Amino acid sequence: MENNESERQPWLKLIILLLFIFGFGILTVIGGNGDTGINMENPKAVALLKVLQGVSVIIIFILPSVLFAVFWTKPRIHYLGITTKPLISTLLIAGTGMLLAMPMINWFSDMNQHLQLPDAFRSIQTWMEHSEQAAGQLTDVFTKGTSIDVLVLNLVVIALMAAVSEELFFRGVLQKVLIECTRNKHVGVWVGAALFSAFHMQFFGFLPRMLMGAYLGYLFLWSGSLWPGILAHFINNGTAVFLIWLSNRDVISIDADKVGIQTGEWAYVAVSIVMVGVSLFLVYRIEKKKKESEGIYEIL
Repeated sequence: MENNESERQPWLKLIILLLFIFGFGILTVIGGNGDTGINMENPKAVALLKVLQGVSVIIIFILPSVLFAVFWTKPRIHYLGITTKPLISTLLIAGTGMLLAMPMINWFSDMNQHLQLPDAFRSIQTWMEHSEQAAGQLTDVFTKGTSIDVLVLNLVVIALMAAVSEELFFRGVLQKVLIECTRNKHVGVWVGAALFSAFHMQFFGFLPRMLMGAYLGYLFLWSGSLWPGILAHFINNGTAVFLIWLSNRDVISIDADKVGIQTGEWAYVAVSIVMVGVSLFLVYRIEKKKKESEGIYEIL
């Protein structure tokens, strides 16, 4: 990864990015209480809504990220890490690590679900619960269906488009700007992960999503390529989409969201945590060795 500390106006860049995130969050809250007028029981209407969501992430995330890199950074498009060729071993480990993270993510999600704010913040608690319910209802609508067409469209919109757009914005742009401002790579990764999680406006899943953001952040930090994170992100979303689709077709009866939180499954969680840690360590070692062979000795 290029040395970004020489980039100009990092704090101005960060302020603009934070204003964008905050503004989008406000619009989401305002628009979340409105009626879209779309019949959610109509498969064609739902398919249209998915296509519109795909177009919206291009406009909201992908296009601004590319324009930001091209017109406001020295490396231009290379700033985003999409032109850096990843090692095959890093790709394989990143994808496998995300698959193995499922029990760990479910366990942290279940723990997060029991979040209770003090009585003084009851109104905030209620709003958070309503926001979570609305997001869950939309997910249920999007993932309904048993046809191949539904599966393919969901994999493209919910898995692929989300992975590409969010990695471009949150890792390719935001994380790097945070590192430029703080001069601390780990602060950049974790603050970026927290903002990534908060952006989704699903606070009862904040902790597992933040941990996932940190995992993706370190993949980008150590490899310098955005593709391992995109692959891992796609696998996380795509696995959920595929398992729900199989469940809709009565092929499986296992609820993927419950793996690791059932009674007696603590061992799955422990193994998951260890394997995710091992996958990160392997990526670190592989990328460090690669950089040392290239005469680059700073990876942390």
